[in-house]
Amino acid sequence: MVIAPEARQSPESDSEVFGKHLATNPQELLSFYVEHSKSSLVKLRGSLVALMQNPLNQLPAIKLQTDEVAFDLCSLSPGADLLQNPDLEILFRHCSFASLWMNLAYICTECQLSESENETVLTKFIRRLLTGITPEFRRLKLDPVEFAALKAICVWKVSPLNNNSTAKVIAGEQYLGVAKALNEYHQTKNLLDFEKAGRLADITSLLAPISAIYQEMSMIYAALNINDSYSGDFF
Repeated sequence: MVIAPEARQSPESDSEVFGKHLATNPQELLSFYVEHSKSSLVKLRGSLVALMQNPLNQLPAIKLQTDEVAFDLCSLSPGADLLQNPDLEILFRHCSFASLWMNLAYICTECQLSESENETVLTKFIRRLLTGITPEFRRLKLDPVEFAALKAICVWKVSPLNNNSTAKVIAGEQYLGVAKALNEYHQTKNLLDFEKAGRLADITSLLAPISAIYQEMSMIYAALNINDSYSGDFF
């Protein structure tokens, strides 16, 4: 079980609390996302591989699984409890996208979509995902920490939350906290100085193409009448 960072914060870290709204520090914030990402990949890998074999038939059941993971990510993310329902609904859709399509693009550096003579809008979308995003993951050789950080940034930045000042501040603090912790992580790696300086920029540069894929996913869901909202209570 992934525990929200504010629930496990040590007394020594109280002075390092980051930002106005997030009751945690950058290192614990990134650790939360890394733990969640690793556990979600273990839980979902088999289902995501199965999705590649028969996307249209497999998607409804697999989306139910990934949405459970997305709900945990949405509801446990620091600061989410301060958001209003419209922002939570948007955040959930971002988490759903990360749990399904970003995870799929990441594991598919190791697998391929089955060939089919009858391409559907869904298989065409998946091919664009695999030819647009997966090669970037492969080129950058994202490790689990970097991939978790990228997903966290996308969850809060892949499309704007509502015109709400609190939501904007929280999203900004999330980005700054994850980016700071990731930069510190890179300082511990066996990289040249210029590689350390450019690594964060390389990773965050993926936000634009990923945002484009997210917008395309929204259109595909509308065309296929796929519900991408959470019907229950977040808290």
